[in-house]
Amino acid sequence: MISKTVPYVARIAAVSVFALGLSGCIEASDLTPVSASKADVIADTKIVNVNGTAVTLGRTDGYCFNDQQSKITTTGAFVVLAPCDPLDEGSTAKGLILINVLDKDGIMAAIKSRDLEGYFQSDKGRAALSRRGNADKVTVLGTMEDDGIYYVHTRDADGPVIPDTTDDQWRVFFVVADRLVSVSVVNFIDDQMTDGLVFGYAEAVAKRIRSLN
Repeated sequence: MISKTVPYVARIAAVSVFALGLSGCIEASDLTPVSASKADVIADTKIVNVNGTAVTLGRTDGYCFNDQQSKITTTGAFVVLAPCDPLDEGSTAKGLILINVLDKDGIMAAIKSRDLEGYFQSDKGRAALSRRGNADKVTVLGTMEDDGIYYVHTRDADGPVIPDTTDDQWRVFFVVADRLVSVSVVNFIDDQMTDGLVFGYAEAVAKRIRSLN
């Protein structure tokens, strides 16, 4: 058990460091750990405070909050959901689910004006979706909207910033309490989930958060 668990924990830590830099959401110099306890690891919900506004986050079946790798600042929260039992080979919960809560105007304005597709087709929008900020390297494979939740499927020609993960990615955006929330799934190529599972988990977490606020 130790031989499998230790590499997995190390992978979570490494991925979380890389993921903090995605889309430039949170500055590393601002990071402070979210308070952690054993109770938090199995908690069903978590409240984060972003610039004076509280937002309640929720998990989905198979995933638990990982407070050791989650971070919070005055301008944003970065929360990691990891498989509750990474040694359960029969579980479909793999990879990581990343939740960002931000006080950010650009994407939020596009959501409020219901023009998210137009925003992500623009250079600024595609740069925001790029893992390295290169708008010309991002292809928007598809977008959809469901009751104020926006789903964006992209492929980045620069390849993944996070090693050993897939080039394409589903990202989900919505506004809660005047804060931008994004949900994405880190999908490892050596233990890969189907596209349907990735979308389903991202959708489940997004709808759960919406229902809690």
